[in-house]
Amino acid sequence: MNILLVSHGKLCEGVLDAYKMLFADAPNVSALSLTNDGVEDFRVRLDERLAALDGQGPILVMADLLGGTPYNEVYARLLEDPSRLRLVCGLNLPMLIEAGVMASAADDIDAVVQTAVSAGASGVCGAELPQEDGPEEEEDLF
Repeated sequence: MNILLVSHGKLCEGVLDAYKMLFADAPNVSALSLTNDGVEDFRVRLDERLAALDGQGPILVMADLLGGTPYNEVYARLLEDPSRLRLVCGLNLPMLIEAGVMASAADDIDAVVQTAVSAGASGVCGAELPQEDGPEEEEDLF
């Protein structure tokens, strides 16, 4: 199973770079950016990338933004080949970490999709300040 990250600009390349800091060996994960070269250039490179992955099992594509050009271009190809492609949006590092680990050991792409969506949503939160209810107690870590 392969994972392809797509985004506006270099967002997907940055997420992949961060992923490789944690998992240096990630041959099944790649990135494809929509650049200022335009949509037609992106279409050509997307088709080339998908063709290069042909015969290597299912492909999970993670896009940055629902309804954005990278998402829409992949979605058009999903409609043509739904048995091979899956598409999620809201690309973030927690999503990729969970899906990447699972994809390296699983054959069920739909389970990987569910994990990716759940991890991506769970990875978004606001920081909370600690409560000051009383005297500070020393934490016992053991």
